[in-house]
Amino acid sequence: MNILLTNDDGYQAEGLKAVIKKLTAIPELNIKVCAPLGQKSGVSHGITLFKPMKYIKTENGYAVDGTPVDCVKTALFGFYCDIKFDLIISGINKGMNMGHDIFYSGTVAGAREALINNISGIACSKKCNWDQKEIDYSNCAEFIAETIKDLKEEIISKRILLNINFPLSDNFKGIKITHLGDRIYDDTIYYSEENGVSFVSIVGNSVTHMNNKGSDLDIINNNYISITPLVETKESVNLMLKDKLSQIYN
Repeated sequence: MNILLTNDDGYQAEGLKAVIKKLTAIPELNIKVCAPLGQKSGVSHGITLFKPMKYIKTENGYAVDGTPVDCVKTALFGFYCDIKFDLIISGINKGMNMGHDIFYSGTVAGAREALINNISGIACSKKCNWDQKEIDYSNCAEFIAETIKDLKEEIISKRILLNINFPLSDNFKGIKITHLGDRIYDDTIYYSEENGVSFVSIVGNSVTHMNNKGSDLDIINNNYISITPLVETKESVNLMLKDKLSQIYN
């Protein structure tokens, strides 16, 4: 199985490194990597047009000075154009991507670009405390590896798009198939001026959510792994998906 890895935290992010380490150890998987040179969180599905992007060859693939979608496009139609990919995995992101986050998230966009190109995509994120210096992604990477082995081509070939979020604790209770919740953003706009130039800044304050039972936000707070299908699939595929994923931790 040919798998492309990307993210929005940059090619040196620990979450991506954890996935690379785990998946490259599986002989039947052919892993390729193309990720941003630096931090690209919150860029959504942005692409870079009419501007050359710097890129470098890395130990595991390529790093491009662009968005996650730029990375997927340059990988599919440039760096690895001779490979037919079966799956694109984006993450593991530092911080969760749930509810309305998916419209802003560069992580989710990387996986969504897969679907646009008739490839299945999986976005992966982990809830964390922002002041954490070190985050252990090993259990999350292990879950991703087990999920891939369990789903195989029978489901991945159906063009699925999954948004996986891991709870703060690594002692997962299990998994739940969820729907998107409702995030409540509290943004403040600041104006400033420097050397006669006017600036406006968007500053995000604490983010809350509505209590929506069974949503991704609700499930994560109860220490379950949340798996949210982001594209409509045939009912037979949905049932197969739920059955396969439920067997992993239940």
